[in-house]
Amino acid sequence: MGDTLRVGVVGLGMWGENHPMTYDNYHRSETAVVCDLNEERAKSVAEKHRCDWTTSVEELASSDISTFSVATPDHTHFGPVSTLLKADKNVLVEKPLTTDLDEAKELVALAEASSGVAMVDYHLRWDPQWSLVKDTVAGGGIGKPHMGYIRLSDAIDVAENWLSWAGRSGPQWFLFPHIMDLMTWIFDEQPDTLYATGHRGILESKGVDTWDAIQAMVSFPSGGNVTFETSWVVPNTNPSVTDCHMTLYGETGKIEYDQDFSGISFATTEKYSYPWVPLGKPDRWGQLSHYMYAPMKYFVDCVLDGVTPECTFREGMVNTAMIAATLKSLETKQPVALADLLS
Repeated sequence: MGDTLRVGVVGLGMWGENHPMTYDNYHRSETAVVCDLNEERAKSVAEKHRCDWTTSVEELASSDISTFSVATPDHTHFGPVSTLLKADKNVLVEKPLTTDLDEAKELVALAEASSGVAMVDYHLRWDPQWSLVKDTVAGGGIGKPHMGYIRLSDAIDVAENWLSWAGRSGPQWFLFPHIMDLMTWIFDEQPDTLYATGHRGILESKGVDTWDAIQAMVSFPSGGNVTFETSWVVPNTNPSVTDCHMTLYGETGKIEYDQDFSGISFATTEKYSYPWVPLGKPDRWGQLSHYMYAPMKYFVDCVLDGVTPECTFREGMVNTAMIAATLKSLETKQPVALADLLS
């Protein structure tokens, strides 16, 4: 098809600015308008992308633009997403769908009643190496999986300096969505029960009111169990901002993955590091080739081609329910049945 999809972007923070860059870089789309509560930021990004700008989501909902990305902070997704869904717009929202399970249920109802396309951006599914893990398990390459461990943590600098709203989120909302989606996708099952334990105090002493670290054991109907671990207090001297490792055991084999090391390390005068290649800028041919940009392009394809996307809002609701169960288990110190929260 020769159509070019005009897309609007809501939220222009640390990751949000990547959305208009991606839509302008993709041959099937272009950025039509950007929106941010910070007027100066909206104006600046609009000037860079030669598009319109606004501070009002309601203005976007009444516009002739059909498709939007929402990349506002974790705890603020519900307002813009619900407004756009009610206007029958196509909506891609960054993970998590919401940080409130009742809001997630309402967004599922709105999405399923809407004529638009709705998707949550769980971009690790587009990492070719995670896709290889998924395909290997689905093809019986390690037999039936029975035990797994996966960790996704961040250097403490992320909570202290990267996110002004860190205290309204936490590693549970910022990081768990990625790996909890990955393992439910790989297992191809909705979890049964969850039990969690965690630690607080380090970030609180620095004025960030959230969990330092959490571990959650999740059981699946097939009998498999996965331990999820996340932390926002990894030392800044770690060679990568992220700390992501996975081990998955099956009846006849196992898979191990170290996502931190992308195949290259730098030992400079400043630090020994594992750089993110090639994230944050176009490659030498002018293309955004990193897998983290792929879901936005895929979403454009789904809208133009009339295809129901992966990562539906219903999957997003289950993901939110897993984190809600984590927090409930931390509070009660008891296992939590996921079905009880989703009923």
